[in-house]
This record gives sequence, C-alpha cells and structure tokens, in this order.
Amino acid sequence: MEKIRVFIADDHQVVRRGIKNTLGDYPEFEILGEARQGRDAVKKVRALKPDVVVMDISMPDLNGIDATRQIKQFNGGIHVVIFTMYSDTEYLVDLLQSGISGYVLKEDPMSELVQAIREVSKGRKYFTKSMPHVLSRYFESQRQDKGRNQGSEIFNRLSLREREVLQLLAEGNQVKEIAGKLGVSPKTVESHKYNCMSKLGVSSVVELTRIAIKMKLIQV
Repeated sequence: MEKIRVFIADDHQVVRRGIKNTLGDYPEFEILGEARQGRDAVKKVRALKPDVVVMDISMPDLNGIDATRQIKQFNGGIHVVIFTMYSDTEYLVDLLQSGISGYVLKEDPMSELVQAIREVSKGRKYFTKSMPHVLSRYFESQRQDKGRNQGSEIFNRLSLREREVLQLLAEGNQVKEIAGKLGVSPKTVESHKYNCMSKLGVSSVVELTRIAIKMKLIQV
C-alpha cells in the first residue's frame, strides 16, 4: 500500500509531537518533515513534495494562510489541512480562497485530523463537524460589523508580499533583515512598507503592528 506522505507545520513543539505520535499509530502515514515557521515550511514542502500538509494559522515569519497560498502557487496538487485553535476565525473565507482542502480544530478529537488527512489525500474536502457553526458565526459577524475594517478586507487590500513584509515588521525585524529573508533590496522592502501604510491608512510601524495582531498574523 502506498503511504500518505505528511508534512507538519506548527509553531508549538508539543502539537507537532502529538500529531506525529498519533499518525505513527497508523501504518498508512509517513511523516516527511516538520517546521515551526511558515517560511521554513514553504521551503521544505517545495523540496519534499508531501501529499498533505497539516498547517497551523498563526506561525512566526509567515502565517499559515499566506504559506498555503505560496504552496498552492508552486504545486496545486499538495493538499493542505488547517489545524487550528481558532474556531471563530474571521479569516475563514481567506482560508477557503487560499485553496485549503480541510479544516480541523485542535479541540476536536485527533481522529478528526486522521480522517481529514485520509479524505484530502483522495482529492476530497474535509471540514470539522463544527464548520457549519463556524460559517454561521462568520457570516453573522459580517452582517453585524458591516462597514468596519475586517481582517478579510485587509487581506484583500494587501498583496501577498506586502502581507509578508507587514508580518515581519510586526515581529520586530528591521528593513535590512527583512530584505535578507525575502531576497530583495532594502529599498524594495521600504516600498512595500509604505504601500502597507498607505493602503491601511496608518503612519507608523506601531500602528501596522496593531493591525497585524488584529489579523492574527502574530501572537501576543
């Protein structure tokens, strides 16, 4: 039997260990690797080409939503299952649009994650049994907060590279450090930085950081 090759991306070691221990009980799975940062996850997934990536949303260096977008851009055949603590995420539409194949909550039994990996590896979709309630809460919040700047609107306002720069700035990286991480010039980073400020209507990195926290791009 051909094994389902799995890659795990989560910034908490205890979560990665828990997933590995659970999948280790099933001979059908093979763990190819793991990462605690989004950018490292993208790099390793590109090299290892797993069948399924188990992806957290909130990770340092690059969040799970944008990491998923990058993975799907270079290999649309890799299936991504979001494994998250956010049961009421306002970025659910962004996750769906990024191309995820599954969505499981960390509060769910681990058997849900196992089943999700099995299903998406066959080209199917799998969402936690809580999904209808999550969707209901999302659309209700959209109706109640109409007119306010919601996370999804902010995501759509910024390009993928601008969101990368926003997260790295919010995490305390200097322009030269970001340039090195992204393989671009400091001038290009400065351009993205000011584009972010202009599009979001702010004038400082402190204000950008507040937005990044609201968007759950970084944890505090």
